[in-house]
Amino acid sequence: MADEEKPNPFAALGSSGAGAFGDGKGFTFGGLAAPTAKPADEAEGAAEAEDNEPAAEEECQAEFKPLVQLEEVETSTGEEEEEALLEMKSKLYRFDTGANEWKERGVGVLKLLQHKANKKIRLLMRQDKTLKIRANHIVMPGVKLQEHSGNDKAWVWSTVDFAEESQKVELFCMRFGSVEKAQEFKKKFEEAQEINAGLIGTPVTAEADEESEEADELAEQIEKVTV
Repeated sequence: MADEEKPNPFAALGSSGAGAFGDGKGFTFGGLAAPTAKPADEAEGAAEAEDNEPAAEEECQAEFKPLVQLEEVETSTGEEEEEALLEMKSKLYRFDTGANEWKERGVGVLKLLQHKANKKIRLLMRQDKTLKIRANHIVMPGVKLQEHSGNDKAWVWSTVDFAEESQKVELFCMRFGSVEKAQEFKKKFEEAQEINAGLIGTPVTAEADEESEEADELAEQIEKVTV
């Protein structure tokens, strides 16, 4: 009797050949793939990435103290005891008799300031930004405001000025942005003259008459000079 064929115990594992063990794809048990190990270089790369992450920035708690302590110093403008009756942007010129021409003296805010105690009113103008004084004098009674020839936005007058901290006779021309502002200045200037006249009186001296005559002569001479 021929020998009976014995069943192959490995038949259930799949077909023979390279596909089972030698195809490089791993082997299966009942259609399930066997897990493969994670490559070592990938694990090392992840560890290096964690090590290279920037550390959280820490706030600096150091305190630095100045070597020299500076004390605050209050500055005085000389206007603390005065009240502004008028503040207006304008451009100031002075007449240079030597060169026979107008020269710009500065652009800034013109003020009529009344002292709170003695009630006298002065005219003050400071240069923009630098605040340098360009005009500084008492609004004297008797001073005449004259329109500059050909310009109804400007006024000309002669006075004794102290802008340079010394007494000096100046011929000024103040130009405003509009006719309305020029007229407002004239009104306030004349009101200030009336107030000062009641406080200091109207100077009636030969010197004042001469200065008035000189101012009139200069005004006639500069009619042809444009501002």
